[in-house]
Amino acid sequence: MSPRHKSGRPSECFSKASTLFPFLPAAREIVASIGEQTDVPTVQSDLAEQRGVPVKKLVQPLSRISNFFKHADRDADAYLEFDEDDLEVVLQLACHDFGRVTGGMPIEAQIYEVWVTAIAFPSISKAPLRKQELLRKAIKYFPGIRSADRAGRKRIGLKVLNQAMTDPGLEMRFKREVVLARNQRLKSIVERS
Repeated sequence: MSPRHKSGRPSECFSKASTLFPFLPAAREIVASIGEQTDVPTVQSDLAEQRGVPVKKLVQPLSRISNFFKHADRDADAYLEFDEDDLEVVLQLACHDFGRVTGGMPIEAQIYEVWVTAIAFPSISKAPLRKQELLRKAIKYFPGIRSADRAGRKRIGLKVLNQAMTDPGLEMRFKREVVLARNQRLKSIVERS
């Protein structure tokens, strides 16, 4: 089975994506579940509320792709057309929600967030007015990213990440322990007694 780019041609970069894709939605789901259990609003819950749809419906396209990879042994000749942007969305949701739940992010997640922001809109004027200044700032961190193709954007991102990894000022502390909301702790105690 070979994942295919929307053009239908096998893409070398998808060989890595196909091994990661089943895990990224799982990471997104775990972080979102922790957010729900700890009363921390997640990006996906915010988006679902803004759009007036249940979270499950909002993430359904991402789950469909994940399920395809999880059950790839059912039909070795099957392939699924998807856009690499889907992978970027899943990873962005997981990174951002991780930051919300833990109060901080590792450097890799911070740089990924800025990188995704820098490429999110084809032009600054197409971004919502309230996000245009943030977009301008993000683009400054990645010289040449707006004119680069996807592979070039990744190279630029990796270069910035490698530089950032040596900057101790970017290190954030974040919670490594999940503390459930008070009502969840009480519910858990009642269920055990």
